[in-house]
Amino acid sequence: MKRWLPGLLVLALTALVAMPSGAAAQAKDTLTVALPSHAPTLDPHMHFERVGILVNINMFDSLLHRSAKLEFEPSLALSWKALNDTTWEFKLRKGVKFHNGETMTAEDVKFSFDRVLEPGKEKKKSPQYGNVRAIKEVKIVNADTIHLITDKPFPLLLERVVFFPIVPKKHVEKVGDEAFGSTATVGTGPWKLVEWKRDQHIRLEAFDQHWRGKPAFKHVVFRAIPEVATQVAELKTGGVDIIRNVNADLMADLKGHPQTRISTTPILRVHYISFDMRSAPFDKKAARQAANYAIDKQAVIQKMMAGLGRQVATVVQPAAFGHDPSVQPYAYDPKKAKELLAQAGYPNGIDITLHSSSIDNRPIFEALGQMLTEVGLRTTVKMWDPGPAWNKFFQAEGKATHGQYGTWGNYSVFDADAVLHPLYHTEPGGWIGKHYARVEGLDKLIDEARSIVDQPRRKQIYAQIQAMIREEAPSVFLWTQNDTLGLSKKVSYEARPDEWLWLFAAKPQN
Repeated sequence: MKRWLPGLLVLALTALVAMPSGAAAQAKDTLTVALPSHAPTLDPHMHFERVGILVNINMFDSLLHRSAKLEFEPSLALSWKALNDTTWEFKLRKGVKFHNGETMTAEDVKFSFDRVLEPGKEKKKSPQYGNVRAIKEVKIVNADTIHLITDKPFPLLLERVVFFPIVPKKHVEKVGDEAFGSTATVGTGPWKLVEWKRDQHIRLEAFDQHWRGKPAFKHVVFRAIPEVATQVAELKTGGVDIIRNVNADLMADLKGHPQTRISTTPILRVHYISFDMRSAPFDKKAARQAANYAIDKQAVIQKMMAGLGRQVATVVQPAAFGHDPSVQPYAYDPKKAKELLAQAGYPNGIDITLHSSSIDNRPIFEALGQMLTEVGLRTTVKMWDPGPAWNKFFQAEGKATHGQYGTWGNYSVFDADAVLHPLYHTEPGGWIGKHYARVEGLDKLIDEARSIVDQPRRKQIYAQIQAMIREEAPSVFLWTQNDTLGLSKKVSYEARPDEWLWLFAAKPQN
């Protein structure tokens, strides 16, 4: 057996499950979810982190909602239509209440978009700006109608607004951004904020005036539990009801436990290593290609992911619009990897450091480092806790790093643009590309594809992009994964293809 394959975690879990849980007796009206961490803020416009989104979608509503079947449904907007290539009209639901009792108006919708777009300001403070930057104007037509006007045709508009939370204008202006993101967070969603103890728990309570009606659970608690083994122990003893990202070592254990079950479904999330193409050795294409040949993707999928993954040729996922199946993945070929590394000028190898904040995937990250080391890319892996320190390091302009391992869920948008723009576009609004990728001509193609509504032409452009990035290898292209939940048998809920934890759908299971 290769030395990089990790051992099973079940021995560690055997000891942990015997530990008493302080929250073992959950109230029947309380649903408790374990997350590895909390986002730095509860303000849905001021972070871009999945753990925060999972909380926010239960506290806020958007103009549209997406069903578990991935269909758009009415939410704060009752109806919507395109008036022309650059103007969408939304008819608003009447009588919607915010948690503080205020009635939602068209002014709140306009304020929410303008808060992120910040018209007239060159530097934008919201990490979500890149999602909606195509919108040049939010126009109030009347009390129940708004127009979203884009600067050019933008085929992704509905995908972008399906999770764009609407916040209360008067309340935000009164309490200020800091309080709104911590102690005075107010939305229109099914649950309202009761308490946030940082790095401990977020307590929510059902909002009795929610326009959908009351949710099945009166209370929802999001507990911050960094260690996966501790999450599993809490699930078994009743301290939590839902855990995410259950890995292969734990699936059989939870399936065999009398109080727990598994729910799994394929999702968009793609794993990758992005290279800093500004510095050696990854300023050389041969070195980047060498890293792609060095990784045995199928072995990781089978041994570490219980087969619940799919190797990819690029970062464009098979479920996303624009995916080109004719582009083939890199094969596992360590001999070729060594040859390419020598061709790049490193016949004796080179020391590199890779960074990550993907705590859930630490064993995989370490295995990737060992495989790269075997071909001469002697890798030190540095794991960061998600939070301010990682964000500061990651966003540091001009800072040379060899690269970073991460995953990308497309912000749950089923279109190639949702992964290509943030990972590879170099302008502000690109999430990773502005720090890492430098592929000549790529910005222009990405911009063209996101500014036309001719879908066949868009597919042609995306096919061209995938062939280009497969050759230039700005990343190691790894695999997509499943979303695998561990659940208490007392809860009726299933994993979704978009990774949302839409807890309004959760019900007690007798």
